[in-house]
Amino acid sequence: MKKQRILISALIFIVLSSQIYSQRANSDSTNQVELEVMLKKCAEYCKKLEHSSLYFVCIEEIKERLYYFLKPTSIVKAASSTGFFSENTFIYDYQLIRKDNKITERRNLIEENGKKKDEKDASLKTKMFGHKYVIFGPIGLLSESWQKHHDYRIVKEEKVKGERAIVLEVVPHSDQELEHLFGKVWVRKNDFSILKIEWNQKSMRNFEKIEEVAKELGAEPHITFISEYTFEKNGIRFPSKYFVREEYSRPYRRKFKRSETTVTYRDYKYFTVKTDVVYKKNSHNF
Repeated sequence: MKKQRILISALIFIVLSSQIYSQRANSDSTNQVELEVMLKKCAEYCKKLEHSSLYFVCIEEIKERLYYFLKPTSIVKAASSTGFFSENTFIYDYQLIRKDNKITERRNLIEENGKKKDEKDASLKTKMFGHKYVIFGPIGLLSESWQKHHDYRIVKEEKVKGERAIVLEVVPHSDQELEHLFGKVWVRKNDFSILKIEWNQKSMRNFEKIEEVAKELGAEPHITFISEYTFEKNGIRFPSKYFVREEYSRPYRRKFKRSETTVTYRDYKYFTVKTDVVYKKNSHNF
C-alpha cells in the first residue's frame, strides 16, 4: 500500500511538472512574440527619429553639486566651498538643428549662479560630466542597425509619469565589446516611443576614470545615469531631464556621494520637426 501511494504521488508530480513546463513554454513563446513586435516598432520609432529634420530651441538648466567625500585616512573636498558641498547653476539657450544628416548643437550661456551672462557659442561648464545630443539616445539601443549587436529582455511593466511602459533590458552580445551606452529602456506602450533610459554605468565612456577614483578610495562605484523624454512633437519625444549621480560604497558603510548633475529642459520652441518616415500604429494589444 505504501509503495502504491509513493507511485501515485510520483505520477501526480510528473503530471504537474509537465503542466508547469508547458505553461512556461507557452509563456516564453508569448514573451518572445511580444518582444519581437516591440523591437520592430521601436526600430520604426528610431528610424523616424534618425531621419527627421529638426530645428528647435529650449532652455537647458544645469545644476552641478560637488560633495565632500571620505578617503580612508582623511576628508577630501571635491570643490572649493564652505559646508559639505558646492553647487553651480548654469542656464543656457540651447539650440539643435538637424538637416541633411548634419547635426549642429549650440549653447548660449544666459545665467551663471544667478548672474546674467551673454556668452555666445558657450561650452559646458560642468566639472564632472558632459553630455551631447541627448535627444538621439534611443538610436544606439533600438534602431534596426544596432539591434543586431544587442540582446533584449522584457523586465516588467510600470508607469512613467502616468504613462504605461514596458521595461526592456538591453546588453551587447557577450562576444562583442561595444564602446557605446546601453542599459534599461522604458518603452511607451501605446506607440513604442522612448520615455526613459537608465544607462549601465559600465557602458560610460570614461568609466575607467571612475574606477580609478574608486580604487583610490578603496570603494565600489555606483553611478545612476538617466535620460528622460517627456515632451512630444509630431511623434518624436524630446529630452526633459538628464541626471547623473556619482556615489561610492565601502564594505559595511553607507554610500557617499561625490557629485550630482541634474539637467532639465523646458520652454521648447519648435521651428522644424518633420520626417519622411511613416509610422503605423501597432495592432497588437499587449
